[in-house]
Amino acid sequence: VVLGREHTMLLLSASSCFAPATELRCRGCHGSGGGTSRCGRISMGSAALSGEAAEEAYWRAWFWDKASEAVEEQFASAGKRALRRVREYIKVNRGDVAQGMPKKLRKHPHYEVVGGYFPGLSATPFLDASAAPFDAIRRAAPAIREELVGLLAREAEFEDIGKPLGWRTMPIYYRGERQASFPAEECPQTMGALGKLRLAGETVAFQRQSPGTGLPRHVDPCSWVVACHVGMVCPTGEEGGETPYISVAGEKYHWREGEVMVFDPSFKHETFNPTSQDRIILNIDLFHPELTDLECRVIQETIRLKKELFGSTEAQEWRGP
Repeated sequence: VVLGREHTMLLLSASSCFAPATELRCRGCHGSGGGTSRCGRISMGSAALSGEAAEEAYWRAWFWDKASEAVEEQFASAGKRALRRVREYIKVNRGDVAQGMPKKLRKHPHYEVVGGYFPGLSATPFLDASAAPFDAIRRAAPAIREELVGLLAREAEFEDIGKPLGWRTMPIYYRGERQASFPAEECPQTMGALGKLRLAGETVAFQRQSPGTGLPRHVDPCSWVVACHVGMVCPTGEEGGETPYISVAGEKYHWREGEVMVFDPSFKHETFNPTSQDRIILNIDLFHPELTDLECRVIQETIRLKKELFGSTEAQEWRGP
């Protein structure tokens, strides 16, 4: 069964997880059209909201009932303890996601889940990047940078997606799929390092930020994804001035070449490059390190089921700093 596009658009963002109909993902946080806020919400009239919200709630419950059946069947051999958070994950996303979140997160001024929520995971703006699995990507960073320099030398193209202004990307994976446009054969160290990580089925890309530009404050949709940044080309500030940075929940981090930084993109974040040179990072969307392998497989199964039942939308969205 593949549902009609009208039902698909009510439930799905272009990410791999659900977003309430009243909170569709932004297309750049300053896109054209009325009612788009800095945090990525799209305002609707109250009459439209009530009708669409009711229909969205119906199809949301229908989907998560199907997901529950599929998960219980596929993972029947797993013990009750292994499935405890999985069942809570399904229950929370079937209803009002916000009500299933701890009060400290619901009330946090910088935290917002506009898509899927997985209960029981630590939520902090920055994670410890010195621990596994992030230490492996740090050790591989010099080799990855060398391969990127080779691509830049032959003028490999970054895609200009139009907005946000000054943001370009060289995608390796997009929505979990390897991109044929990326010359993987020229980057064996990069691909080998990525193969050792639990990729979250979202984005892996070299991302370029032009001088004097940045991304407005926003959040990404799913609480089970963390963003890993590896500094590739990080210019120094002119005459001791500020270097390119990302601000997460009001706390700044300045990228440095070869350094790994990991943050939770459910916290509001924004970037800026105040220098006169391009900044390039490797952005890797990973599963939260506290998820078990079984829980990752369950999330992947619900994403697969969503695509099977609802198809996909034509909407294209920008990702990451």
